[in-house]
Amino acid sequence: MLYISSTDIIIKAFEDFRLKEEGFAQIVIGMLIIEDIIGIIMLVVFATLAASSGGDSTELLKGIVRLAFCLVFWFVCGMYLVPTFFKRTQKLMNDETLLVSSVGLCLGMVALAASMGYSAALGAFIMGSLIAEAPDAERIEHLVKPVKDLFSAVFFVSVGMLVNPLLLMEYILPILLIVGVIIFIKMSFETLGTLVAGQNLRNAVRCGCSMGQIGEFSFIIASLGAGLGVTSDFLYPIIVAVSVITTFTTPFCIKSAEKVFAALEKILPAKVMRWIEAHTTNTDESADADWKNLISDYAMRMIIFITLLTAIAIGAQNYLLPYLRDSLNLPLPRLITAAATLICMAPILRAILINKTANAHLFSTLWFKRRANRLPLGMLVAGKFFVAACALYFIFCTLAGLHGIIALACIGAAALVISKSERLMNQYLRIESRFLVNLNEKHMREHRELNQQGEGNWFDEELLLACYAVKENSPFIGKTLRQLSFREKFGCNIIQVANASSTVDIPGPAYVVEQASVLLIIGSRQQLAALNNANKQLKLNLAEEHEPQTLRNFMLENDVHGATAEEKFVSCAISIDKHSPLLGESLRSSNIRQKFHCLVIGLERGGYTITDPHVSLIFEKNDLLWVLGKEKMLNALVREEII
Repeated sequence: MLYISSTDIIIKAFEDFRLKEEGFAQIVIGMLIIEDIIGIIMLVVFATLAASSGGDSTELLKGIVRLAFCLVFWFVCGMYLVPTFFKRTQKLMNDETLLVSSVGLCLGMVALAASMGYSAALGAFIMGSLIAEAPDAERIEHLVKPVKDLFSAVFFVSVGMLVNPLLLMEYILPILLIVGVIIFIKMSFETLGTLVAGQNLRNAVRCGCSMGQIGEFSFIIASLGAGLGVTSDFLYPIIVAVSVITTFTTPFCIKSAEKVFAALEKILPAKVMRWIEAHTTNTDESADADWKNLISDYAMRMIIFITLLTAIAIGAQNYLLPYLRDSLNLPLPRLITAAATLICMAPILRAILINKTANAHLFSTLWFKRRANRLPLGMLVAGKFFVAACALYFIFCTLAGLHGIIALACIGAAALVISKSERLMNQYLRIESRFLVNLNEKHMREHRELNQQGEGNWFDEELLLACYAVKENSPFIGKTLRQLSFREKFGCNIIQVANASSTVDIPGPAYVVEQASVLLIIGSRQQLAALNNANKQLKLNLAEEHEPQTLRNFMLENDVHGATAEEKFVSCAISIDKHSPLLGESLRSSNIRQKFHCLVIGLERGGYTITDPHVSLIFEKNDLLWVLGKEKMLNALVREEII
């Protein structure tokens, strides 16, 4: 109650003072959002704690795990379904229908959350965050604002009616004491925390002075405590009074930030100021950045996969099996349930059983950087296989009732078939790309606006080109590209091989590498880093001839030097419409590389870009396919395959 500030009040103050776009204000807004999320979770945890017979740790732990499971499941499914619903119905929605649909979804999520024993605020918050990614989010926000204002007024009136003025006079000293604690102590800790996070002293002071206030979440929690009978009745009006007072003091605290900073500069010794300056320099580079990125990506994906698999398992065992067995009286209900569960889990299991990890270029970079990295990387892969094995064990042993060698044989056969299935990979990639498009909708809208203003950039600045000469005794000599598994190991592609007698553009898998050949390689910065680390660790004897350059600069350099159409690489975008023969084809089945000696370097779907797409990715309507090759071959591709 003493810590959660009011997002609305502070943002309104920033807007009035025209500070909202400043760097420190963005940090404060991020802190406020995190506080709101923590506040929502606390409402659920406190209710569970109060209901668990005086704080039974087992019940509390179960409640927290259940909450985490529900949050992840609701978010993943909602992010896939809700923005997609608004996209599909966009042409049918007028203002009234859009408002009713948005409020209806919100109330539906509130009802679902309440039916599972969670607060209405949790359901409303989750649905609001999902609707925020809809294509008409700004329009929805505009339409919902009058409704929000109406219920805000009702909320604050109801809050005021619960306050007894006599209690305020009786507890005036505690109220003033708490106000002082919030303004001075909370501001001090906010400033210190922002310093620890790496911001300079001026930004830290401005952030701290902006957060010396509490808001509506504080007396929502106070109301919950009173309703559950775990706090005294007098606490509620005290917190409301403190919130009102600190709301009035917030603008003055924000305006005083510069004066406080100037005073601290004079008071603090020069050594302390130099130490603060030396230890609050932001840097995005760190020795453990690759590990950090890999672990965060791995953990996020595994949490999502485990949640979805668990949800399918619970639905199969607790709902589908009893329905088939008791209601429909079907023969072999356990086998039918096991088959249906396997079909639902198969795309997820295919994603889990992908070799290495989801972030292949980081995996390769760390694998070749140090031999000591290989054991923990192997453990990460083993963890994925363990999760898949548990899911298959549940299907064949728990649901189907198989045991012994038969169960092990079925588990092994299913894992082998799933790991090799291109169809399942297609299904998973389609689901993942739709999820990512919805998740990045707001960012993509900003990206498109920048592109319209000529300020945006795309993968041609993310992809790099580098030349490597094949030296004597290189293990590449005499091997085909298929044997080298170049793309599988490093993620990057060879787009040209030049030697004394010939130059081959976009070489096929049967091309044999010769000594003294020069390989022109395209890939991301991380993929080229993996190749360089492998070059050192495995002694590939590849000599980098010059610093890598971006694809954009590479093509501009060709234009400046007057390269002929036969010499220079160009890129073009191919739009996949309903008449395109590529529609419904995968990258592998389209055979673009072998037929036209062109390389697919990226795909744009719904504004979301996928660099170096997987060969199993299915082309969908309105996809934008980016292809790199020589002008003659690109013309042939467009003429024969598209027109």
